[in-house]
Amino acid sequence: MGAPSNNAAQFGPLVAVAAGGPPLDRLAELAESMPAGEWRARSDAAQAVACYLACHPRVAAVRYPGLTSDPDYQRASSTLRCGFGPWVDVCPAGGEKPGWLRLDVTDADASAWVYRLEELLAER
Repeated sequence: MGAPSNNAAQFGPLVAVAAGGPPLDRLAELAESMPAGEWRARSDAAQAVACYLACHPRVAAVRYPGLTSDPDYQRASSTLRCGFGPWVDVCPAGGEKPGWLRLDVTDADASAWVYRLEELLAER
């Protein structure tokens, strides 16, 4: 998968990353710089988005430290407080050049994210 389509702009920050797995040290720094309520709300929404993507047939893989299946889950559980952060890494299935994308869940409306992601994944 190459660069995200123009429809990706509706998601806010959505960037290609070299490898899946949000870096825990950067998430910890972000947690310190963000108001606690915002961190918690964005973490909760990101958790719901990650769970949705993890069982989507058009998604090859998901990395989110709040998923018990994530390799960083144990370390994240003892490192991060009040949530696992707003970054969800996803590798869509298929496409010319499959690759990892990082979603930055910018608000707490998980249902809106799921709806928008469903539209994007339906294009694949």
